[in-house]
Amino acid sequence: MPIPDYGVLKGHLVARIEATSQSPHYQIHVLDQQTQTHYRIAVNVLSSVKPYNLLYHIDDNFQDTITSQLDTLAEGFTSVPSKAGGLAIDFVRSNIVDPAQMTPLHFTDIGSETQLNDLLETRVQQALADANAFVYAFGSRWGPENGQPDQYFHFEPGNGIHDIHMNQGNDPGHANEDGVWQDGALFLSIPSQHIWLALFLKFQSQSWQTDNTTGHAD
Repeated sequence: MPIPDYGVLKGHLVARIEATSQSPHYQIHVLDQQTQTHYRIAVNVLSSVKPYNLLYHIDDNFQDTITSQLDTLAEGFTSVPSKAGGLAIDFVRSNIVDPAQMTPLHFTDIGSETQLNDLLETRVQQALADANAFVYAFGSRWGPENGQPDQYFHFEPGNGIHDIHMNQGNDPGHANEDGVWQDGALFLSIPSQHIWLALFLKFQSQSWQTDNTTGHAD
């Protein structure tokens, strides 16, 4: 079945925690200032399946019609139908990212988390420096976890979004998460610099050839 609760989270950046090999996600604390609701964005920096290093593409001057749609969204989480013609993202069935531009992160004995940390850190710091900046994360929402504080930033209730990467063409062990028009991505709008930044991630174990109905690897 596809990933649950697909949609996009919009909010202001508050803080971040860099990933480690023991905790392979770059964590971003986000606030919906309209409702004072806190969220965490968990961005994978390593795969649990070989090859462990991810494919990525960062566009530091992202230009696409999706930005005007994102700009008008209310803060907080917006559910997005997994179908063409709306906000949903599909790496295979749209031109939002060119597969030829997806390159592997450098991999060492320590892992690729250091390089992706650095790539994310540079962009996130740009956004943190602008009080009017927004982050937009596409993926699968979790929470609110009433009575349970967030394990990284300790706000309560725990609340957030993950699967900020391609979500189709998975290896057999993760094929239950396949689907079309449900891919994840991260966007940063930085008004002071008049730019949008975009990050696209894909596990090397995922296939570019996927079934149009199920999203399973062909």
